[in-house]
Amino acid sequence: MSQQLTHPLPRLLLPAALAASLALTGCGAQGSGPSMEELEARIAPTADASAPAADPSALAELRFDTESLACDPRIHADAQGAWETSAPRTEVSQGAPLKLRNTEGSEGTDVPVDITVTTPGGKTHQAEATLSGGEWIELSYPADFSGASLAAGAFTVVWTTGEGAFIACDGFRGA
Repeated sequence: MSQQLTHPLPRLLLPAALAASLALTGCGAQGSGPSMEELEARIAPTADASAPAADPSALAELRFDTESLACDPRIHADAQGAWETSAPRTEVSQGAPLKLRNTEGSEGTDVPVDITVTTPGGKTHQAEATLSGGEWIELSYPADFSGASLAAGAFTVVWTTGEGAFIACDGFRGA
């Protein structure tokens, strides 16, 4: 004669123990899940060494995506340094402050910089500035760009050195 369990607790614990056991076997196992580099790339995508070298036609193809807050296609920076950009992340109706700096820039080092802004309609406007050391340079779009105006849509900002080496791409959204 077989014994039957009359208490429901063991029947409930068995599935929970099995689920916990399966979950634990996947957690912390060597080789499971993405590496730290892969996680960082997902969180803050950057250009990688396998990205195409920046040439004028590649730079002309760059477009800022306001949803991902990144420029596509991804292009590896030619210019030496650790570059940071800043552009508005909310819609702009008056003027957009556009900033750039080299966190590795040393005092007394000046770098001529060309800034090209592509409008939602595909027109380009250019300005020049000089970056000194690790200081921020700041321009305002459209005020510092001859003949420029704001419109609704995504604006792409491409930063290059005076010699044409690609530094960075960023953008903002006009209201």
